[in-house]
Amino acid sequence: MLMTNRKEKLSPAQILVSLDSAQDSKLTGRLYSGFYRKVYNFNSETELLLAMDRLCDSMQFPQASFKSRSFESKYSKTFVRKVENFMESEIDTALQQDRATFLVHIKFRQNASWQGSITWVEKEKTKNFRSALEMLKLMDEARHPAVKEVVDWEETT
Repeated sequence: MLMTNRKEKLSPAQILVSLDSAQDSKLTGRLYSGFYRKVYNFNSETELLLAMDRLCDSMQFPQASFKSRSFESKYSKTFVRKVENFMESEIDTALQQDRATFLVHIKFRQNASWQGSITWVEKEKTKNFRSALEMLKLMDEARHPAVKEVVDWEETT
């Protein structure tokens, strides 16, 4: 189910990620939850991954195959962040603007990461991913299609 004509609604298991225009190297944008029908703004890759992981935890789907480790005791303080109300028109606007938009379906949370599929909505291309890092790399490749970064470990004189 692609989101190009927006007559369909997000299923509870789907997360729509709308990235802002690439101004610098970090990912910023909005995450739309089909389960809670809310929108969450993020300002970095870390915020995106943590928001998606907390969303899966709160839905209890997909079930995590392990309990997360923490430096904090089990009596740590809980921080509550407000999430805005979901608006269908906001999704329509995101899809019409010059952004990269992805429909993410996390199918499993195993081996301390995620496995699932990601659809690049504008190009109608779908790829499976085996980890959260691979998902981020696919998003970054969509934002910068002609750029392949290679690290040169050799000294140049």
